[in-house]
Amino acid sequence: MRADNLQRELCAAAHLTGAGERTACENCPVREFSLCKRLNRTSLAQLRALATHHRVPQDKLIFEQGSHLKQLHILTAGTVKLYHLMANGKRQIIGFLGPGDLLGGIKQRDLAFCTAMTMTSVELCSFTRQHFFAFLQDHPDLCLTLLAVATDEIEAQYEHTILLARKQAPERVAAMLLLLALRWPGASSEPNTVRLPMPRSDIADYLGLTIETVSRVLARLRDQGLIEFRGPKIVVLKNLAAINHLAGFEEHPRPRTAIGL
Repeated sequence: MRADNLQRELCAAAHLTGAGERTACENCPVREFSLCKRLNRTSLAQLRALATHHRVPQDKLIFEQGSHLKQLHILTAGTVKLYHLMANGKRQIIGFLGPGDLLGGIKQRDLAFCTAMTMTSVELCSFTRQHFFAFLQDHPDLCLTLLAVATDEIEAQYEHTILLARKQAPERVAAMLLLLALRWPGASSEPNTVRLPMPRSDIADYLGLTIETVSRVLARLRDQGLIEFRGPKIVVLKNLAAINHLAGFEEHPRPRTAIGL
């Protein structure tokens, strides 16, 4: 499928459903930790008037690498993986987005750097780039918030580079578990619980490891009493301090908004 036609084909195939719906911002599950938190009631109503709400099923493309981005989205539910295809045909997972994160990029070029695919059913609050950029011009305080978000994103990418270059397999897996458990506020009703919607192959790709190594490290952490499995896709962190020490973090990862390009 041609990248330029992707969004039109998705809509025609009803992969994006519920377009045109409005949702009450006051009842939005990510209202208190997304970009919208910075807006007063009047500004929030103005932004809501520009938004459409979409539900995307599991394992569907939202946009493809190299395609022209016509919209940007705030994730209100679900998880998305981002991956980049290199010239040699190899795929590299470059990140995972969850509730409250921004997808589509606030950048000058409208070409997607990566492909975004749903790992679970996802809900999106969507805006055309033109309307959202016009809204930003009228709300400079939100521009400052986005600048801080972008700076945090740069720091997170530096941390991931160090993770891949300098840390061993147990440290990498521990770091990812902490990030997934703590980065998205309200992602789980149970404290220190990690939901792993991605297969082990995606975890291995993201961490620069093999599938066998990821499985072996998870089993070792379980045997050491640091984690507990509750089914194949749920992990409970039993000793947060020990996992944080193993990951090599100076402090626990804090909630933040991420940007998918």
